[in-house]
Amino acid sequence: MAWFEGTHTEAVTVGSDLARVQTHFSDLEAIIRHSSDVASAQTEGDVVHFVLEPQDHGIAKFEGRYSCRYQVGEDGAVRWETLGEGNTDQSGEALFTTLPEGGTRIDYRETVKIDLDVPKMMAPVLKPLISQVLAHAIKGYLRRMVGDLEA
Repeated sequence: MAWFEGTHTEAVTVGSDLARVQTHFSDLEAIIRHSSDVASAQTEGDVVHFVLEPQDHGIAKFEGRYSCRYQVGEDGAVRWETLGEGNTDQSGEALFTTLPEGGTRIDYRETVKIDLDVPKMMAPVLKPLISQVLAHAIKGYLRRMVGDLEA
């Protein structure tokens, strides 16, 4: 087993006001709806229990299972982190700033780590590739969340 990590950081400007953006990014149903490959998701308070669709990439098979807590901080930022055990670790934050010309700036950062059962000698070769795949998936999620705001 080897852990692989991908991170995406981006600043995005949207035309919506800060309250709407913050509400959207802390809405567990929106988070679930815009997450990829979700087989099932159950909410319990501010926690989502995710089970992802099984994926078979030949050399590695993966079915993500994890629980993630989403909270709005005193500063208005939305932050999330994985709780308990699982084969996926997800953490990040979305910071919101009202722009003088209108709209909201979103400063978004997320890291996803997955535990894959791959041959030990293959892990160093696969890390850069899997890191890019994970970062691309995070970017896609952010695009879907922002797109929903602008629809």
